[in-house]
Amino acid sequence: MKLLLIEDDQAYSLGIETFLHRQAFVEDVRTTADGERALELLAEAPVDVVILDIGLPGLGGMEVCRRIVSGFGLPVLILTSQDDVSWVGRLWEMGASGYLHKAVALDHLEVALRSLSQGASWWDTTATSALRERNQGLQQLKANVIALPPLTRREGDVLVCLADGLTNNEIAAHLGITSGTVRIYLQTIFQKLGVTNRTQAVLRYLGRSEEGVRV
Repeated sequence: MKLLLIEDDQAYSLGIETFLHRQAFVEDVRTTADGERALELLAEAPVDVVILDIGLPGLGGMEVCRRIVSGFGLPVLILTSQDDVSWVGRLWEMGASGYLHKAVALDHLEVALRSLSQGASWWDTTATSALRERNQGLQQLKANVIALPPLTRREGDVLVCLADGLTNNEIAAHLGITSGTVRIYLQTIFQKLGVTNRTQAVLRYLGRSEEGVRV
């Protein structure tokens, strides 16, 4: 198996690289600490699986993940020290194939990589729970559309993404449209819902008032 490790923590990168070289199924490991350089390396010679830290400087791990999935069609295994599971849903939307917390990485890295190389996904228990809760929440959000003024199917899709916390660029990438088109949809949605901003639109969608929300 040929791997590309994208990790800006030099000590951690060395530890993971050393571990990987000891695995019989690993043929080659290339490493870089820079997202843009990673894309250049993939253009030169694709690999089987990309291991990506989302806490990268510069281009950022989230955008690097999106570009690798959309541009190269490669499975991406996220390695992170983040304890905020709100990242999980966004990475799922970006097309990541797996998610593994750094604290337990060495215990599960082999099985995760083997799973991704065979076309399956591998999400650790925390990430799996977060995805399950998120999907249940989205189903409830989608059900709320019937209580709103008539929206087109695409407007409803944009509103669901908005309620899920996606930015305009993330909505555009998820739906395969431009960020300019997203802005146009948002203006129409705001008008139909009788609101003036994103927060009010989401609250209207959730069937709640701003007075009932504590920030």
